[in-house]
Amino acid sequence: MSSNKTMKWIEVGKILAEDPNEKVQCPECEQNNLEVQDIRNESNPNELERSMHCPVCNARNVLRLKRPI
Repeated sequence: MSSNKTMKWIEVGKILAEDPNEKVQCPECEQNNLEVQDIRNESNPNELERSMHCPVCNARNVLRLKRPI
């Protein structure tokens, strides 16, 4: 992954960390909004994985979030 695309994923991750319902374009193809799904960690209730997926180009990334204790 190029440095520019990595930075785009980081920016998208920051936006979706704040609001998973925000509409953001895919950093890879810029053709469609990412689909977001939250996955709870059964073994650690303070941790959440936010999966980001583009239905057009199939790019995906995962954001791991931790709740403050």
